[in-house]
Amino acid sequence: MSRIVQLPLRKLSAITAAAGLAMLAACAAPPPPAPPPPPVAVVVVPEPEPIPMRPIPPGGAAADMTIPVLGVDGVRQTVNAHLDPLETVWNFRSALNVAALNCLDPQYQPILDNYKTLLTKQGKRLSKVNADLDKQYRKEFGAGAKATRAREAYMTQVYNYFALPPARQYFCDAALQVSQDALATPPADIDAFAQVSLPRIEAAFEQFFQEMEKYRIAVADWDNKYGAVYGSAAGGAAYLRADYGPAGAPDVTSPSAPPVVPDYALPSPQTSYSAMPGGVQTGIADASGNQPAFGSQPVVQQVP
Repeated sequence: MSRIVQLPLRKLSAITAAAGLAMLAACAAPPPPAPPPPPVAVVVVPEPEPIPMRPIPPGGAAADMTIPVLGVDGVRQTVNAHLDPLETVWNFRSALNVAALNCLDPQYQPILDNYKTLLTKQGKRLSKVNADLDKQYRKEFGAGAKATRAREAYMTQVYNYFALPPARQYFCDAALQVSQDALATPPADIDAFAQVSLPRIEAAFEQFFQEMEKYRIAVADWDNKYGAVYGSAAGGAAYLRADYGPAGAPDVTSPSAPPVVPDYALPSPQTSYSAMPGGVQTGIADASGNQPAFGSQPVVQQVP
């Protein structure tokens, strides 16, 4: 006789539940993969800022040239400061004379044409101005050679001021504008025309002087930023080439990097320069007849 094994209801329920859980576990989705590790941090070192070229003076001027100072009245103390009417006319005539001789590029041809016209049409008045100036010098210095020498010395200063080499382009551009105005409307009164036109020519030199002052501010700023690394020549007359040294120059960002020696230097100040009243240095030849290495030739005209 067979035996039927009967399990208790509690055990049967437990077995059924376990079987169900096993089936659910077999059908469940696999767990998600672990997240990837964070990326390795990359430190980006910025490129060093390019070192700008050390500023150079405008017009090829000497780095240490003396420029006229501003007076307490705000007027720069040049040969054209505080002139009387006769001196204004004569200095204006002298300016056009220098421009006709020194401004030789084709675009400046009207200057020469105007100066010739001026001498032709205003010759009588200019002769009178010249004679009256002679009287003033004789009154101040006495009759004879002393007065003549005093006037010739001043005229030499005037001519060399207008022939200042680094300011030549400023000067020629201004003289051209004045000449074009004079050719378009010939002045009936040379005295009135000179009173208006000489300040326009003087403004060209003022522009150059202000450019020199801006240069000195800029070069002082450059030296303050980079001079400790790159150095400079005595008197501040050196400047570095555009790429600042040959290939393989030391890393200037490293505190241990040796200074880079400047590759080029401006010429030393011209010893043949002599100072005019007001401190302007001009290209006057020295005793041996040597002329400065750049710019226009000085112009000296004897008193008629």
